Amino acid sequence: MVGELEQKSLFKSESTINNNPLFEVEESLPYKITPNLSVAFGVTKKGLLEGNYRTLENIFYGINNLGIPIEMLVIENPDEILANYFAAGKLKRHNRHLSLNLPHDFLPLINALNKHSYPDGFASLAHNFRNYFNKNPGKQKERLSILEKTTKDEFIASFFSPYKFSNKDVEFNHDFYDPNFDGRDKGIYVNKIYEKFLSLSQEVKEI
Repeated sequence: MVGELEQKSLFKSESTINNNPLFEVEESLPYKITPNLSVAFGVTKKGLLEGNYRTLENIFYGINNLGIPIEMLVIENPDEILANYFAAGKLKRHNRHLSLNLPHDFLPLINALNKHSYPDGFASLAHNFRNYFNKNPGKQKERLSILEKTTKDEFIASFFSPYKFSNKDVEFNHDFYDPNFDGRDKGIYVNKIYEKFLSLSQEVKEI
């Protein structure tokens, strides 16, 4: 689970980065991957503030409904990570994701989540963050393909888990608290999203 990694390899080959066994590369790739270890994985409050209310709401609900393994976080661009959370927040609402016939294979699922993110208003937010990895077509798939099967399965299982309800969805017995349930300030979502990314990036440095 995220935040509970043992000292094990992220990928499939020998360590090449600062002698840290956590960050490894796939020998079959024509280049080496240097993990994105930047603060909050490159997500900034300034960039998030460019998003509209609905986009930020979906991302906030996504971070409360999707666990992305650290192994995956460190080889994605900021917008690619946010796209996963955006899609989860959008598609999992009230368990809609369980009836949409979405693929249960890792890379096809990532492709489907991208298709439900970028054309749906998310693209206007995505360009506000620095790219740490090549954004050419197919490069995200190439990077993600090196992940261990257990990591891919963990992501799939998290996405297809039941929707977690907020106090905005149900009055009682909710799973998490939405501090912006009355819609008064999108900045509240910005702060919560940034805090989540900051916490996750700090976990990586503590491993």
